Amino acid sequence: MRPVISHLGAGIHIFSFSGLANILIRYFYFFIGLFIAGFGNYLTILAQNLGVSPWDVFHLGVAKHLPSLGLGTISMIVGAALLIPSFFLGIKTTFATFINMYYYGIVLNRFMSGNIVSPPANLLMSFLYLILGILIIGFGTAVYLLADTGTGPRDALMLGLCKKTGIRISKIRAGIEISAVILGVLLGGSFGIGTLIFSLTIGISLEIAMQLLRPIHRKLQSFSSKECNN
Repeated sequence: MRPVISHLGAGIHIFSFSGLANILIRYFYFFIGLFIAGFGNYLTILAQNLGVSPWDVFHLGVAKHLPSLGLGTISMIVGAALLIPSFFLGIKTTFATFINMYYYGIVLNRFMSGNIVSPPANLLMSFLYLILGILIIGFGTAVYLLADTGTGPRDALMLGLCKKTGIRISKIRAGIEISAVILGVLLGGSFGIGTLIFSLTIGISLEIAMQLLRPIHRKLQSFSSKECNN
């Protein structure tokens, strides 16, 4: 009887007011972070004459062969396809993984179709868009990571390969992104100096943003630990 009572107690706790507040706060950060990162991604795509992120090299390459599909839709399809090998590599897909995949794709489609920012008029503006986009992506990613709700499909593949092979995450990630670039270039994606700049600076941007948001992260952890102790 005790295990049953324990499970019932846990269920009641999840649906308590404070437990619900914790979930809502986390998903607030989740959605806001993905929205911010989507806008940053949009800016880097506008500067595609310099080259885009490794995955967007692939997405833009696919888009050339499937022009009727939006870039966000292609991102969703690629993400869904990546969940298949991730599953066989032992990574469980969470509800947040699907939300991550579809919401981010929808946000990117909205930005791309809305034309809310004018394309860069010259090379200097392209560099400005690229750098600003990288900073915004780093900040948005850090915000969504505060939620701690689960990984996206690309990160799931990375974790699955790391778990299966025992190779360091940094090497696995580099291998995946190099593969994405090669396939993207073969398909006609936009590769250039911007791709290299993105690859070398996105980690720094994310790290700086996570340091800036560390006080919020500590508060969320403290709130969660109080929930577990109640």
